[in-house]
Formats: sequence, C-alpha cells, structure tokens
Amino acid sequence: MRKLTILLFLFISSQCFSSTQDSLVERIFNEMYNQHYSRAEEMLRTNKDDIDSVFFAVLSVDMSYWKNVTGTDTPDYPAFETDLQQLSPTNPTSTTQQAIRLVTLSYQLRYELKRFKLIKAISTRQETKALFSLLKPNETLPPEQQELYQLYSALFQYFDNYLKPFFVSDKTENCSKALITMAGLYQSESRITKTLVAYFLGKTWLKYENEPENAIEYFQWLNKSYPKNIKFDELLTECNKQLN
Repeated sequence: MRKLTILLFLFISSQCFSSTQDSLVERIFNEMYNQHYSRAEEMLRTNKDDIDSVFFAVLSVDMSYWKNVTGTDTPDYPAFETDLQQLSPTNPTSTTQQAIRLVTLSYQLRYELKRFKLIKAISTRQETKALFSLLKPNETLPPEQQELYQLYSALFQYFDNYLKPFFVSDKTENCSKALITMAGLYQSESRITKTLVAYFLGKTWLKYENEPENAIEYFQWLNKSYPKNIKFDELLTECNKQLN
C-alpha cells in the first residue's frame, strides 16, 4: 500500500514556484533523506513563511514518518501520531485544506497498514480515494507535478491490480504497464521525482515482484545520492544478498 506515500506533492496550486522556493524545498528534502532530521526541521521551521502550505505539510509529515516510523530501528509511534493530528485539518473546506488533508490521510493509511490497524485502514482508504478523485490535477499543472501525478497513478494501478485474485485476466498486464510507466519517470530531471520513483520501484521489484536483479539499480542510485541514509544502505545490502 505504499502507493499512497507522499501524495502531498500532487495537489499544489497550478502556479509555478520561484526558483528560490524550489531550491529551498530541495535542500530540505536532501537533508531529510540523508536523515539529518534536526537540520531539516530547523530549516523547515525557519522558512515556513516562504514555503507553500501544501509543500510544508508534505515535508513535515514525510519527515515525521521517516524520523519516527520507517527510518529508525527504535520507532516513536506516539510522536508520529501527534504530528499527524497537528498537521491534519479537522474540517477541510478549501482546496488547499483538502489537499493537506489528503497528504495526512495518505500517511495515516500507510501507518495503519504497517501497524495492522485494518478496520481503521479501510475507512481511511475510502476517504483517501474520494479526495484523490476530487483533487485530481489537470493538464495545466507544471511538469514536475504532472510527473508526480503519473507516478502515483501508476502506483495506484499497480497495487490495486496486485491485490486482485490471481485468476483476474488483466492483473499481470496492468501491473506490467504500471511498472513501465514508473521506469520512464525514473529518467526525470527532478531530483524529488527521481528519488521517489527509485524508492518505489526498488521496493516493488524487491518486495513484491521478487526480482532483485531489477531492483539493484535503484538502490545503488539511492545509496549513492543519499549516503547518510541507513535504510537505503540496508535495502541495497538486502538486494545484494538475494543476488548472491
């Protein structure tokens, strides 16, 4: 269900960001994915007024998830739950609030599935799907946002079909199409897009398709690009072990 990770980037307003904000967001993203959380949090807090509110929610919740849930061997689940509650609008009315709600819902669903809170996950998934359809971006979006929309559409297609019974006729074909779409997006010039694609593709080939030979390239790139990220190093090591 990692398909819904970081939907946050998809629903930003259609105006292009200034190069200053683009550079700032990318610097924070790089610090976060190198697991320099204190530095990234300070940069995020200090520059809050200069960052689009949806981007701010994206970076904040993604950082909390990496710091407290998936990027550590000593999870702090209460800390993540607190951050999630504080970041999520309670009664979203505007498009921006709905987008931020969708961001937090995507992480909430991922968290609930990881913790096997399946009944809650069913309800969260229903609300997430509804908002995903409501806020689906159009063709006027800037290229990076279009790429991210294509990525998450492909992830949604892959996992929706992956979870279908084996006898469904178009299951394999649809999964293959989704993987081809993601492979094309890996050529993106956007570091953020390329990072997310590499992570999702690597995990999909390794964990779901059981083909580490197709995953190794992505983990090598992630490990080289974010040398301080211990989880990327662990995934690369796991991949190499399966190949040997």
